[in-house]
Amino acid sequence: MIEKIDEVRVNDFILSLSSENDYDIMSLKEYAIMHDVPIIRDEIRDFIKLIINIKKPNSILEIGTAIAYSTLIMHKNCKDATIITIEDFERRISEAKKNIEKFFDKSKITLVEKDAGIYLKENKEEKVFDLVFLDAAKGQYVNWISDIKRLMKKDAILLSDNIFKDGEILESKFLIKKRDRTIHKRMREFLKTIVDDNEFNTYLFNIGDGISVSIKK
Repeated sequence: MIEKIDEVRVNDFILSLSSENDYDIMSLKEYAIMHDVPIIRDEIRDFIKLIINIKKPNSILEIGTAIAYSTLIMHKNCKDATIITIEDFERRISEAKKNIEKFFDKSKITLVEKDAGIYLKENKEEKVFDLVFLDAAKGQYVNWISDIKRLMKKDAILLSDNIFKDGEILESKFLIKKRDRTIHKRMREFLKTIVDDNEFNTYLFNIGDGISVSIKK
């Protein structure tokens, strides 16, 4: 009889074989760890690389820049792509600007200093982006999805990170602290929305803190 696989050990083994070797990305990760800045997990880093190398997008929208760590990963793995990345937290904006100045081809990157919801509403264009990476306020995902979809080209990919919110989404709302129940409700609504949306083919993956892949038909 085969014993149940220890998923933690398997994950650690995989990561031991796929460590990051780009100096700029490694140094930015070290900065984030030292300054307690939340960044994408290593599993998500590798997943993004996979999607980018398959899709080879020309235009990328990132919602949630922070210090531009995930932005840098996308830039390094798709240097010809133009990237628009959105951040509204003043402290993170200043850090992102420094990192963009240091690590990026600035002709390929635009940092939008604005609330993502406002940017999405104000941008009246359609079918602009080949890839969207959503990693911002989890409670807003469901509010943004219609505008995000409008901005996606046919066959464009939406990657939505942290969909399990440290496992809280799996729990009954009655086991969640009252202050977190709104986010819990909205994240569940978001997942149901993208899974049920006939304009998307959506797949959910148990990687990192959970990530969804929605391909626009």
